[in-house]
Amino acid sequence: MQISPQTLKYLHSKLPIDADENILAVYTHHWFAYVSSWVVGILVTLLVMTSAVAVTMVGDSTSAIVQYRPQVLAISSIFSLLILVGSFIPVYLRSQEQMVLTEEALLQVLQPSLFSSKIDQLGLQHVSDVSVHQDFFGTMFGYGHVIVETPGEQDNYHFSIVSNPHQVAREISQAHENYNAALMGGRMPSTLGGSPLSMPLIDPQQYQQFLAYQQMVAQQQRDQQDSNQSSEENNRPVQ
Repeated sequence: MQISPQTLKYLHSKLPIDADENILAVYTHHWFAYVSSWVVGILVTLLVMTSAVAVTMVGDSTSAIVQYRPQVLAISSIFSLLILVGSFIPVYLRSQEQMVLTEEALLQVLQPSLFSSKIDQLGLQHVSDVSVHQDFFGTMFGYGHVIVETPGEQDNYHFSIVSNPHQVAREISQAHENYNAALMGGRMPSTLGGSPLSMPLIDPQQYQQFLAYQQMVAQQQRDQQDSNQSSEENNRPVQ
């Protein structure tokens, strides 16, 4: 995924990540998340205006409602305009939400309200599984809900109505595997692009000492097993 330098600079300044930490991908909501909010607002507006026109058309010219028809229509128009403006708010909030995948963590930027934001950060070592859920419309229009499962009592990560959800799940899983491989091997380039992971290298001398210690422990266990087996054979009564 190609990310512009301006976007990278903005994310590094906004998110709690190191300056040299490579950003692998940025995920946003599918266009269906925005259209659905507009459709609901338009339908409610049409319902209000239709009801107002229908009510003012009932009765004869002497009825109170008909006499105040201009006022009723004006109030209905203002109310409908407020509904349309209100439907823009969830569209704006969703447009500010995104999920950022780096070589070390997964960050979720949420916008609960107009005046507050929330950033959740999950280290890739804590990713247990990544699953995708698609409903009827998701299968039809190509979006889905990505669920990142975590071990223990940690909350799972949910990012809804995202484009190409299966590809997103694969990229997160691959980044998780790369991170674990980097922890075990000291350094490993990410297959999702970018520079190698900035992980501290393992001291070769300490690693060799660790291997020698493991071999010594394994040899002691084998010698103990052979000794126990010989003792059992010596203590076995002669037939």
